[in-house]
Amino acid sequence: MAHLVLGIGSSHGPTIQSPPEVWQRLGEGDARDPRYDFEALLRDAPPGLDEEITLERQTARHEANQAGLADLNDRLRAAELDAIVVVSNPHRTWPEDNQPVFGVFRGAELPVGQRRGSRDPATRFQPPSGERPAPEIKLFPGEPDLANHLIETLIEDGFDIAATDQMREGVALDEAFTFLYQRFLPEGGVSMVPFMLSRYLPNQATPARCYALGRALRRAIESWGAERRVGIMASGGLSHQIIDQELDHTVIDALVGGDTETLCALDRGRLNAAPGTPEILNWVTVAGAMEPSRMTLVGYEPCYRSLAGTGHGVAFGFWAPAPL
Repeated sequence: MAHLVLGIGSSHGPTIQSPPEVWQRLGEGDARDPRYDFEALLRDAPPGLDEEITLERQTARHEANQAGLADLNDRLRAAELDAIVVVSNPHRTWPEDNQPVFGVFRGAELPVGQRRGSRDPATRFQPPSGERPAPEIKLFPGEPDLANHLIETLIEDGFDIAATDQMREGVALDEAFTFLYQRFLPEGGVSMVPFMLSRYLPNQATPARCYALGRALRRAIESWGAERRVGIMASGGLSHQIIDQELDHTVIDALVGGDTETLCALDRGRLNAAPGTPEILNWVTVAGAMEPSRMTLVGYEPCYRSLAGTGHGVAFGFWAPAPL
């Protein structure tokens, strides 16, 4: 039987992958984000944010983030995983596509986009100038046997799961999933099953449903007949593109304290107050999968990048396994 030997949680996104000298330009891009009212945020912002966006403060937070990534990288490699289930959210959706609440990518090969240099972050949310070249795509190993087992077992356990076998031609998996390879395992020696949670309303699961899903995921993983070492990863979160430190600390305290009641009762309005903040549901799911283990916090940094309070609550943590 398979063994669930490690759980990890890691933020992803441009704040982590950009040097602090670039964060100001990320903030300039935030001012054009059509998903919220930047001017209203600027008007109502709390005092003291001018100190948060100094290069000195941002450099210290960037260094802490890199240390957190290095810590998780060491733990991933020490676990000697054969496969990993990455719980995250499709960021690119097309209006003509189905958008299920829960889904599994079960392809034997995972199309991963390769970086070709960085785009000026200040141009985010601006119309592209000229034709953009198609991304270079490299194939990494999927784990269709585990993927199919998860689908079948979770359906029997009361969770309706969609299945996706391939991406559109020329389209890679979201970086939300492939961050595993781009940052931690570039050699691709661990096969991955992308487990997709919708972060969009109205087809977004409640925190309680995500926690229950996590419990069911553990049962499904440990009933897989292969003698394999399996990990599970929450990719994304915490609050962004508008930082909510109070919410972030509520979530972290509950993860560290094993406070299931708080995790299941997180306010959905608060979770959806900023476009990326529903990615906290990924952490809630992994917490359910790893119970009764409690998360060990590696680090949390509120990485502000504008006077409007935009930025990213960056967090890293892990769960050591405990017997049920």
